[in-house]
Amino acid sequence: MRLPSIEHLWKQSVAALLRFPLSIMSATVGVCVAIYLMEMEGKVDNVLPYLNVLLTAALGIPLFFCAAIVSERWGGAVAKWGGVAVSAGLLGLMYLSLPGMDVTHNTTIPYVRYGLFNVIVHLLVSFAPFVRVRQLNGFWNYNKGLFIRIVTSGIYSGVLFTGLALAMGALDVLFNVTIDPKRYPELWVIIAGVFNTWFFVAGIPKDLDALEEERTYPKELKVFAQYILLPLLLLYLLILYGYGTKIVVAWDWPKGIVAYMISAIAVLGIFTMLLLHPYGAQQGNGWIRKVALGYYWLLFPLIALLFIAIGLRLDDYGITVNRYAIVVLGIWLSVVAVYFAVLRGENIKLIPVSLAIMLGLTSFGPWGMFAVGERSQVNRLEKLLTEAGILKDGKVQQEALWRLHATDGLVSDNLNGNNKVLSDSLSNEVHSILDYLDTHHGFGAIRPWFNQDMDSLILMAVKEDRYVNEARIYMQSLGLTYEYRMKDEETQYMQFNAVDRTLIPVADYDYMVDLSVTLSMGCEFVLDGEDYTWEEKEGRYTLSSAEGQVRFALDSLATALIARHGHSMQHQLGQSQMTLSDTLDSWAVVLEVNDLHVERTGKQ
Repeated sequence: MRLPSIEHLWKQSVAALLRFPLSIMSATVGVCVAIYLMEMEGKVDNVLPYLNVLLTAALGIPLFFCAAIVSERWGGAVAKWGGVAVSAGLLGLMYLSLPGMDVTHNTTIPYVRYGLFNVIVHLLVSFAPFVRVRQLNGFWNYNKGLFIRIVTSGIYSGVLFTGLALAMGALDVLFNVTIDPKRYPELWVIIAGVFNTWFFVAGIPKDLDALEEERTYPKELKVFAQYILLPLLLLYLLILYGYGTKIVVAWDWPKGIVAYMISAIAVLGIFTMLLLHPYGAQQGNGWIRKVALGYYWLLFPLIALLFIAIGLRLDDYGITVNRYAIVVLGIWLSVVAVYFAVLRGENIKLIPVSLAIMLGLTSFGPWGMFAVGERSQVNRLEKLLTEAGILKDGKVQQEALWRLHATDGLVSDNLNGNNKVLSDSLSNEVHSILDYLDTHHGFGAIRPWFNQDMDSLILMAVKEDRYVNEARIYMQSLGLTYEYRMKDEETQYMQFNAVDRTLIPVADYDYMVDLSVTLSMGCEFVLDGEDYTWEEKEGRYTLSSAEGQVRFALDSLATALIARHGHSMQHQLGQSQMTLSDTLDSWAVVLEVNDLHVERTGKQ
């Protein structure tokens, strides 16, 4: 086998740079920003603008690649620079759509929309060069090449990183060359970003028309699809059909998770059929076409099960972004199954084209998943509160009115005024809806329900504590306790983490001791020749020496944190909220808790 010369590799690299300069430049910008954030960890007050540049640059890689490959095939200079201008404009709009301030009103919707657009762009890469021609064989060969190039680039990048990381480790161990631990993730970012992108685009063929005449297909791909993917697909289908049989026999309604399982397995099956598609035309492989036809027919009962499962969730809990996406995916699967099974279609381009169109149409507008999801949950909440008498004529009754106290922060004299109005299950539903709105859409749609200015209230809370659970403030303003009301047999786990702990002031104190202990395990240490013991006694942590004891009530701290921040699983708090202090004679001790784990059962 003849290995390529250094000169050949250099020429290929230069050719790839000249052919896809903006994709490589986007990768380089993303890598530079990522390394900057690693180097400045803990020193940048607001990382969101940098993350937004990183995300935009990452999206620029496939977007500029798509523009280059399309203009290269279909147009001249006008098409080329027009594609660049459109791509740059889209990237600019994407950057502006991402939140730029680290404030409590930020939601996940901009990032979900970014993820959707990323999927759409990658789908465009797969079919855009073949929109104006049929060339199904060329389309398959082109995407086969992309798939193989992705796998090859990943393998080369992994091997290169492993080799260089081991070399760095050897320098550290053998020659005592001090290497900052940050250099390893930075090396990975450089290889995964710049090298991987450059290597990938260097292998993209220029003459796409010639791919239509390529009739030699890799045996390894057929073996992979036939002996690994197909058996796995068969196993998953048997499981799902077994579950469907159980539903029919026991008349037990399907669980919500089955919709996600069906979606994932259906996509896996379509991917497998795409990999095997051209092999079905070869002599002796007629079984592939029969298997593909049978698979698409088998999808129909699973699609029906998917719609039943997601329909029950929609009926009980309304529409969310995730459930809307599952419905869209179910409709797309129905279109694909009907086309290939009923109509016996052969145009495999329908798969990525139809999915890109559906995702694009449902990602914006009043009919889109974001608007519909918000509207559905707000309507559910309005109905629940109206039926309970908490909401009347569009205004909250017995609203908890807040004021800013000099030492206690936000306080109210009429908290929990509506607690007895709702049952446990309805209170949990309100809790769930508010958490959903907080995470995905924000509270703009329900602010008019309140008599006080909720925006100003949130800003006051932010000034008091940078990390604010906005859902808690809204639920407490409704006159309800922000908690999940558990059943006796339920157990809930909560974790409170201090986030601003990079700089620890130790003025006026002699020592700082780092402790990592649990309630069942203490520790001992020595200061100035005197022994100290840190242990748990009767539900309290105790610091003991020959002079006496200082005790800290962590159980009381946990109770206070739960009362203030609710029962969510994860809480990010300022260090000041997780600090205790005590004195004894000449002692002055401050306990700064970094991580507090709480386990709560329904009986206590």
